[in-house]
Amino acid sequence: MLRDQSLVASTPAVKRVALPGAGRVAPIYWKHIPAGWIGQPLTARDKMEMGAHDLYSPFSMLGYVVTAGYEQSENTQPNFGTDKGAFGQRLGATALRISTEGFFTDIMFAPLLHQDSRYYVEGPQHNFFHRVVYASTRPLLTRTDSGRETVNGAQLLGNASASALSYTYYPKINQNFHDTAATFGVSLLGSAIGDLVSEFSGQLLEAMHLKKTQ
Repeated sequence: MLRDQSLVASTPAVKRVALPGAGRVAPIYWKHIPAGWIGQPLTARDKMEMGAHDLYSPFSMLGYVVTAGYEQSENTQPNFGTDKGAFGQRLGATALRISTEGFFTDIMFAPLLHQDSRYYVEGPQHNFFHRVVYASTRPLLTRTDSGRETVNGAQLLGNASASALSYTYYPKINQNFHDTAATFGVSLLGSAIGDLVSEFSGQLLEAMHLKKTQ
C-alpha cells in the first residue's frame, strides 16, 4: 500500500536513455529499487519490518546455500572440514552470519543512523564502468533518509558486529582477530557482489526474455 507522503526520487535529473517504468513507485518493502523508480520514505518501523522480510526471503535463502557451497568447495574459513557434516555446519554458520548482518544493518543501525539501506539501481542511462563503480562502493557509501550521500555506517557497523559475533560459533581455530577481520572483509566483498548482481540482473533477464520490461 502506498502512502500519502512526499516521495524521494531515486533517479538523476538528467537521463541519457528512457527508462521503462520511470516514475513508478516501488512497494514499501522492496529492498532493491529499479532504475527510474521512486522509493517511498521509510520510518524506523518500516526499516525494521523490511529488514525482517529480507532476512528470510527466497533470495536470501539461496545466498546461504551458494555461500556455504563455495566455502565448502574451497575449504575456506570457517574451518569445519570438507565432509557432508561439515557442509551442514557451514550452512548453519553462513545463515547465522548473514542473517545477523541483516539484523544489525537494517533493523538496528539503519534506523539509529537515519540511513536508507535499500539499493537503488542506476540502470542503462549510465555507462558500464560507472555502474560497476557505483555498485561495488555501496557497502561503503549510502544515502541518508533525506537523500544525501554519506558513509554507509549502518552496513559497516552491521557487518563488523556480525563478524565479531561469529567468534562465538566459529571453530576454535578461527577464534582470533585475523580471522574475525577476514570475515568482516569477506562480508563487505559479498555485499558488493550482491549489489553488482542487483545492478545488472534485471537488464540481463530482460535481454534473455526471462523478465518482462517494467
